[in-house]
Amino acid sequence: MIAAWRHGGWLDRVLMGFSSLGFSVPIFVVGYLLIWVFALKLQWLPVQGYDRLSAGLWPWLSHLLMPALALSVIYIALIARVTRASVAEAMTEDYIRTARAKGIGEKQVLVRHALANAAVPIVTVIGIGVALLIGGVVVTESVFNIPGLGSLTVDAVLSRDFPLIQGITLFFSVIYVLINLLVDVSYLVFDPRIRY
Repeated sequence: MIAAWRHGGWLDRVLMGFSSLGFSVPIFVVGYLLIWVFALKLQWLPVQGYDRLSAGLWPWLSHLLMPALALSVIYIALIARVTRASVAEAMTEDYIRTARAKGIGEKQVLVRHALANAAVPIVTVIGIGVALLIGGVVVTESVFNIPGLGSLTVDAVLSRDFPLIQGITLFFSVIYVLINLLVDVSYLVFDPRIRY
């Protein structure tokens, strides 16, 4: 499996193909494709709408599965591409060659040495990707007819409710800043050489 994953292996090419496709397809297209497959063709999930948790765990969860998947496709593709590039770069370093020379197994070299040292760029992209999630919420809620902050934002813009627009913008900004602060603090965990 490790050999298949290596840079240029068949698994690597398949994953990068899917991540390129996922990163280039807009959220609303992914949403409509999910509705077509899982709601209309297979009839496993409801088409649109939202059920409260008080209606039961499965009705609540079934209404959230497709929107969560549609919203996360671009984000997962971005993280996959950055993870691949960071790990591929880490695999060329001297400490990887040293770990292999010591007789450490390939899986342990990949996880404990390469992935651990490639974690800082990955965590950085995760923090930056929150902006993608916030921007995608508006479109996803519109496609799946979910009443949330995205729909509230659209309604506030259409009705020119400036205090509400400012409040929502401030809320999203505070969330974004807090997540980026947590990402910066997490650098200390992943790379002890970093000091603030």
